[in-house]
Amino acid sequence: MAFRLETQNGITIGIAELDERLDAENSKALQKACGDWQQQTPFLVFDCTKLDFIDSSGLGAIVSCLRRSLEKNGDLKLAGLNAKVSMVFELTKAKKLFSIFSNASDAAASFAASRQP
Repeated sequence: MAFRLETQNGITIGIAELDERLDAENSKALQKACGDWQQQTPFLVFDCTKLDFIDSSGLGAIVSCLRRSLEKNGDLKLAGLNAKVSMVFELTKAKKLFSIFSNASDAAASFAASRQP
């Protein structure tokens, strides 16, 4: 998982590029990494462009990261979901919890846009 910070309109946004699979084998690693990232900023974007498979453990890890961002007055947005991954979010109704964008740039820009006076 690659992670980088961007600043837009004075807001530091963390962008994490998720790997091909998010399942029971690596979901704990995502939760740990997310905790580290949230020490730097509560505003996160998960770029799911490379993500090809997600199971319930992976979905739970993402929801847990969202909850922790919200607790820190931040948010977690998703970007680049393919049809298979999007279907998991749709079938589980988890899609209602997230703002979902076609790409990470639009997701990051939405943080700055929502903070405009």
